[in-house]
Amino acid sequence: HYIFPLLFILVCVRALGQQISADELTPDKIYEKVDNSVVVIIAYDNLGNVFQGSGVVINDGMIVTNHHVCKDAARIEVKHYSKEIKNVQVHKYDELKDILFLKTDDRTLTPITYGNSGNLKAGQRIYAVGSPEGYENSISEGIVSGFRTDENNVKLVQMTCPITDGSSGGAVLNSKGELIGLSVSGQHEGALYFAIPVNDILAMIGMENSYTEYTDPVQYYEIGTQANDNKNYKDAEVYFSKYLEKFSGDATAYYKRGYARFKLKEYKQAISDFSTVLEKSETSESFFYRGNCYYSLKDYKNALTDYTKALQQEPDNYDIFYNRGYANFRLKNYSESIADWQKAVELNPEYESELSVKIKIAQDELNNKKIN
Repeated sequence: HYIFPLLFILVCVRALGQQISADELTPDKIYEKVDNSVVVIIAYDNLGNVFQGSGVVINDGMIVTNHHVCKDAARIEVKHYSKEIKNVQVHKYDELKDILFLKTDDRTLTPITYGNSGNLKAGQRIYAVGSPEGYENSISEGIVSGFRTDENNVKLVQMTCPITDGSSGGAVLNSKGELIGLSVSGQHEGALYFAIPVNDILAMIGMENSYTEYTDPVQYYEIGTQANDNKNYKDAEVYFSKYLEKFSGDATAYYKRGYARFKLKEYKQAISDFSTVLEKSETSESFFYRGNCYYSLKDYKNALTDYTKALQQEPDNYDIFYNRGYANFRLKNYSESIADWQKAVELNPEYESELSVKIKIAQDELNNKKIN
């Protein structure tokens, strides 16, 4: 059963699947993956002074940054390019560990995928994304230099990725684009830079990174499938990725991970997964969900193409007609949108009350188009 209302897509699943993409990503793909998850934090004190740092979207409506960025703040704002979020509240913090969580009502930013800092090794390649000197969401590359404990017994990851003013609280990532730490401090003359391990961050809010490691990769597939069924899409993405590290040719696993990523609003990554499936076998479900991803990205032309291909395989699927009608409407193909919605109503009369209004709007737009 496939449906999306008005401007947004609500879709129910058919056959779901599994796990983390084992392949390492290039720096540009890492940046693309996390760009909608890293934000600018702006803190104002009572004297009118302004302090700036970076932050990472860790969960829906929750952002983590450094405590020192907001220490004396009377008011805090979150910025992501032209978007400004002003209703920001402190949720929880630990001054010694320099960790602070913020809560917002915003749900448009993408929660980052997190890795396991317990698996880090000295010499491992890593990346940092933050806003140094106000240059929003800049990426730098480095390696893990070692592991330290400061005078307060706080564990830190030493790294070569530079941290300058404004990048504190930014994301430190592994080569899969997973969060493994939070930028915290640096000594520029000696090129000494540090990050807070992600496992310590997650533990503060009861999100301990406790993904079970299995000797039999098939178990990752089974657990990933259960996670999707239970709507634990972040876990599903992780476990399917682990499975795909061993079974990279499993199209069903790519489909299931693509679905999880779609639900997580990781549309570009989901498109990649569904495209992999379609290279192996052209299925209506994969065309449909990839079309939904394109629609969510406002790429209505590609959405229309995929919906049409899905209908070639399922010509009586009313939900695909329903969705294609919206894509046609967005492209100002009013005659086609009317035809699609009329077909959806013919196949499923329950749509009549809703779509009769939409059909009238499309007809009015078509009449205006003819007049002009």
